[in-house]
Amino acid sequence: MEQAVKSAPPGGNPLGTEKISRLLVQFAIPAILSSLLGAVYNLTDQVFIGQRIGYLGNAATTVAAPITVVCGAVALLFGIGATVHFNILQGKGKTREALGYGGGGISMLVISGVVLMAVTLAFTVPILYLFGANQEVLPLAKTYLRITALGIPFLLLTTGGTLLVRADGSPKYTLLCSAVGVGANIVLDFLFLYPLGMGVEGAALATILGQVLSGLMVVRYLGHMKTGPLKREDFRVKKDRVGNMVKIGSAASLNQVAMLLSQIVLNSSLRHYGDLSVYGSSEVLAAAGVVAKVNMIFYSVIIGFSIGCEPIMGFNYGAKNFARVRETYRKTLLFVVVIGALEFLCFWLFPNQLLSIFGEGTTAYGAFALRYMHIFMFMVAINGVAPVTMNMLSSTGNAKRGTIISLTRQIFLFIPLLLILPLFLNLDGVLYAGPTADFLAMVIALLVVRPELKKMKEAGT
Repeated sequence: MEQAVKSAPPGGNPLGTEKISRLLVQFAIPAILSSLLGAVYNLTDQVFIGQRIGYLGNAATTVAAPITVVCGAVALLFGIGATVHFNILQGKGKTREALGYGGGGISMLVISGVVLMAVTLAFTVPILYLFGANQEVLPLAKTYLRITALGIPFLLLTTGGTLLVRADGSPKYTLLCSAVGVGANIVLDFLFLYPLGMGVEGAALATILGQVLSGLMVVRYLGHMKTGPLKREDFRVKKDRVGNMVKIGSAASLNQVAMLLSQIVLNSSLRHYGDLSVYGSSEVLAAAGVVAKVNMIFYSVIIGFSIGCEPIMGFNYGAKNFARVRETYRKTLLFVVVIGALEFLCFWLFPNQLLSIFGEGTTAYGAFALRYMHIFMFMVAINGVAPVTMNMLSSTGNAKRGTIISLTRQIFLFIPLLLILPLFLNLDGVLYAGPTADFLAMVIALLVVRPELKKMKEAGT
């Protein structure tokens, strides 16, 4: 199948002719597994640190975690920006131009990764205070972040580069890239934390070594692109290409930026109102971080579906096969709602079992973790509607509408609710801000996408 994607002319490309459900299996399932492995990357450190260091270690990784959101924002800005153009140009039969966007996107990922690494190392302590650290967790968080910062260039290369690999018709290789990195991370986590007793330093070192391996595998693939060979001039940073990448990738990137801002406000609110509660700020931050990692496993499935479907929708939009775009969107939406419903059931039926994976804590820590899981995550069944809709609009060149959706949940809803509700409900206000924003974001996403779906229906196939 992957060879057919390479050799067939645009009109005979399986993306435009294969049964949608079969394409979803081919592209979405490997993307889901790859995304799951990425979640395991983050989850592994939390589990090993929780078991070996305790809840303060979990709190430390919680306040260090937003830097990965920054990396995700940049990776998606250039990764999606490059691959959407790559897909659309392929659909139009313009192979040489498509490869130019692929190589240019890789160059921007590497340059951005080096810059982010330097900034993080130079301003580690101010960054951690901004992300919600208190004096109790700062020493562990500082050690963890200063080591993991060294892997940022490879993290960006892996996150953004695998999008190009998938768009080139090799979704299985993207899975292999993630699997190798995660496998190395797990083995090294055990080795560094148990036999060698390296503590948080070992967990951080295991993380970056796994990222280096994944990044090098992406580099290896770039020398064997199925669409055609990448030439030296393809890697040149050209102003017009970068501008087009930013225009398309901005929706997904702004969604990550919005997540970053909301995470900063959330951590600050948890720290402030946690100090005023019976729980304590360190316990509250640790519990929120643990629940977020559990949610990441389920949410990665949703993200995997939305990313895996982008080549299908982008190609068919470029080929003006709008009926297939709409069908892919509907089926993807159905899948993510089902996954969200399963997550909801797990949170309510097996909360203690999920929390116990991350080690023991104080009574206050356990009590708040359970409350956070039941209230803050109440609307997880519908969490996939907004990101899938956003990616659908971005992959079809509708960056403006995608940007609206990317900003809605975090900026226009969640942050204002985090600032207002706690004034009346204290710490409970922080908890209820989550499900309220989730529901309103779903409604807005469906309203925004409706005109575009109607336009494609009227245009026919």
